[in-house]
Amino acid sequence: MKNELLKKVSMIELFYDLVFVYMISQVTGLIHHLQNGVISPSALSIFTLVVIVSINSWMVQTVFNNRYGKSQWSNVILSFVDMAIVLYMSNAFSDTFDRHLIGFFIAAGLLSLTLAIQYLLVFVQTKNEYDRNIAMAFMRILFFRTACLLAGGVLAGRWGTTIALFGIITSWIIPAFTGKHTQKYPIIFSHLLERLTALIIIMFGETIVGISKYFTQNTFSIQSIMIFIIVVSLFLRILWSLII
Repeated sequence: MKNELLKKVSMIELFYDLVFVYMISQVTGLIHHLQNGVISPSALSIFTLVVIVSINSWMVQTVFNNRYGKSQWSNVILSFVDMAIVLYMSNAFSDTFDRHLIGFFIAAGLLSLTLAIQYLLVFVQTKNEYDRNIAMAFMRILFFRTACLLAGGVLAGRWGTTIALFGIITSWIIPAFTGKHTQKYPIIFSHLLERLTALIIIMFGETIVGISKYFTQNTFSIQSIMIFIIVVSLFLRILWSLII
């Protein structure tokens, strides 16, 4: 497949980002509830786990769309399937390590499977050697992660969680060693920047909704101003990082 120097973010990608932001808003709820003034270890651990799985899945999907995303029915259908899975994942965890994580791991495994299928379709449809090598590399990574996550859901308990974590961490690290293939088909930076910018705007939109309760006639105070300044500072810091 021919690499494009410029590529626009599609409406389906923006739709997916809305679902992804909903999931992030759900998981942040885990660290809103304090026990004796501190976040419980189990809640913090699950928060970290869910965030890692979410961001890793978003990154894999974004990189795929960056290189191979086309307005084909196969990509569109699989994207909608991914959104439905992410919506389920958003409500498939709690602040304790109990059987609720079974559904989360199985859903995350199915999400990895759909991403692997997308790379499989690229491998089957293209004759370009570089594209086939990239597709094969990510296919193997995603099938491995799928197996670990599904095993984590089936086994449950400490062993299941350990296997799932191993698959998640390994699939996060291994792509760093695929440079010999991906350097032949580098990321389209303009597309990636536009996607990240849109995601940041959506996330800060959720943040504005969250702090709006401090800007009513009954709650407005100096604390409201300080909270707003913190949000603006965070936005400007991230914006500056993208610009430079």
